[in-house]
Amino acid sequence: MNTLRMGAKATALAVLALPLLGSTAYAAPQAETSAAASSAAAVHTSWGCDNNPRVNRFNTSYTPGNNTVTVYYNNHCNHSVKYRVEFFDTKNQENHMSACVTAPAGKKSSKKFDKSVFDNVTGVWKC
Repeated sequence: MNTLRMGAKATALAVLALPLLGSTAYAAPQAETSAAASSAAAVHTSWGCDNNPRVNRFNTSYTPGNNTVTVYYNNHCNHSVKYRVEFFDTKNQENHMSACVTAPAGKKSSKKFDKSVFDNVTGVWKC
């Protein structure tokens, strides 16, 4: 009886696998892999305003390109905020900071930075 059960299971598995063996179907090409998509994900930073840090915020986001990085900012503060971009040079193993940029109070905009001589952007920091 036990041999019969095992034989039935093996036959059932073989029957299920038959369409797969003779199939000419193939998987359709996918867009980007999740690893490639996550490497290009935007990086977000946020910090509080000087006068009311729990309510008002200064937010930035960026996605590095090949030769430039565009930093998008949204200043919810009622005063201007200064920020800078930090780059990393892997050849010389050094960090380099951009000059401080002023974001006017209550303004939403962007600023493009040249990163052609540096390999990576490591962050946006408050001056």
